[in-house]
Amino acid sequence: MATVGVLCARGRVEEKALMTALAEAGIVSALFPPAEEPLPIGPLPIAPGGRPFPVPQIVVDRHVNRQIARAVLTTCRALDVPLLSAGISATGDRLDVASTLAAHGLPRPATALGTSETAAMASVMALGLPATLLPLDLESRPVQILDIDAAEAVLEHRAVLGGSVGSLGLIQAGSPAADHLVTVIVIDGVATAQNSTRRTRIPGAALRLAEDTARALSADIIAVAILLGAGSAAPIVWDVQPVPEFRQAQPLGDLSVAGAIARLVDRRLGSVLATSIAVDNTPDWSNLVRQGTRRDFVISA
Repeated sequence: MATVGVLCARGRVEEKALMTALAEAGIVSALFPPAEEPLPIGPLPIAPGGRPFPVPQIVVDRHVNRQIARAVLTTCRALDVPLLSAGISATGDRLDVASTLAAHGLPRPATALGTSETAAMASVMALGLPATLLPLDLESRPVQILDIDAAEAVLEHRAVLGGSVGSLGLIQAGSPAADHLVTVIVIDGVATAQNSTRRTRIPGAALRLAEDTARALSADIIAVAILLGAGSAAPIVWDVQPVPEFRQAQPLGDLSVAGAIARLVDRRLGSVLATSIAVDNTPDWSNLVRQGTRRDFVISA
C-alpha cells in the first residue's frame, strides 16, 4: 500500500519529479486512484467488489481535471484521508476564490459576475476596456476582451454553445500583458518558486500577497498570479491555479517545488502517524459492563 497517493490522471513531468523527490525522502508513493479502480463511498474503505480498498495515508492533489478532482477529494474526506490541496480553490470555482479574497480584504481588480450575455456585456461597459472574462471553472483559461466587437463575439459564442452555464463568468477590469504578471507558487504558506518572463526581482510585497492569498484560501499548495502594476502601483491578485505547473519554475530558495512538497508531505505524515499512535494508545472503554449494585466495572475480554 502506498503511503502517499498522488491524485492525477497520468504522471506528467511534474508528478514524476514529485514522486522522485518523495522517494529520495524515503516516502512510498503511487498514482491515485488506481487505474480502473472504483472508489468506495463512505467511511469504510471497502471497494464495490467487497475487498479492501488501498487507501493512502495522505493524498496530494495534482489532477488537472478539476471536476474529477472535486469528486475524488470529496470521497477522500469521507474516508478520512488527509489532503494536501489548494483549499477552497481545489473544490470551488473562481467565484468562491474572488468572494473569499474580497472577504479577507486582499487587493483584487474590480470584478463583476455576469449571469447572462446581457449582464456580462453590461459589466464590460461598466468596468471599461480592456477587460478579461474569467470562466468560473478554474481549469478554463481567461479570455482577453480588448474591444466591443471582441466582447460581443466572445459573450455570444459562450452563450450559444454553453447555454446558461456558458453565460456565467467573472468580468475583471484590465487585460495585463504577460510581463506584468508573475505566478508565485506557495507551499505550506511560503512563497517557494515563481513562473514569469520578468528579468527583475519580484517585490517582497508581491510574495507576501501570494502567501496571504494561500492562507485565506486554506491552501497547502497553490499558484497565485500577481499583477504588478507600473511604477509604484501595489500588486494585486489576478487569478489562482489550484494545480501549479512547475517544470520550468524558478526556485526562490534552496528547495525545488517538488522538494518543498516532499518536505511538506513528510511533515504532515509525521502528524498523521502521531495522531494514529495516540488513538491506538487510548483505552477502549466500549466493553465496560456494570455489575450488580456495587457499580464496579470490569472490562470484558
